[in-house]
Amino acid sequence: MTNLNNFQKLIALANEHGIICQPAQEECLIACLPGYDNFLLAFTWSGAVEGEPPEHELIAISIQDMAKEVTVAAWQIPAYLFGNVLRQAQMLVAAHKDFIS
Repeated sequence: MTNLNNFQKLIALANEHGIICQPAQEECLIACLPGYDNFLLAFTWSGAVEGEPPEHELIAISIQDMAKEVTVAAWQIPAYLFGNVLRQAQMLVAAHKDFIS
């Protein structure tokens, strides 16, 4: 699969899960984290695991605290788990806010 096809697939996946995003750097999508306006959610294709089916391709995700200018968390998940991204991100941001308060 070409990089353009991967990027289009990532956009479709984000839209399917209600994440309204914008392209940033090449092959990266960004969005404000729902419920946390000062936090940026960014994700891109990270690659495939050799020998695994296409739905196990990895997506790299990061959360940025825009006010503090720090990365709160970064992780990779298989594409089939993408539906849990918002919940995971919101839990990590809540923990981050509790920690820095």
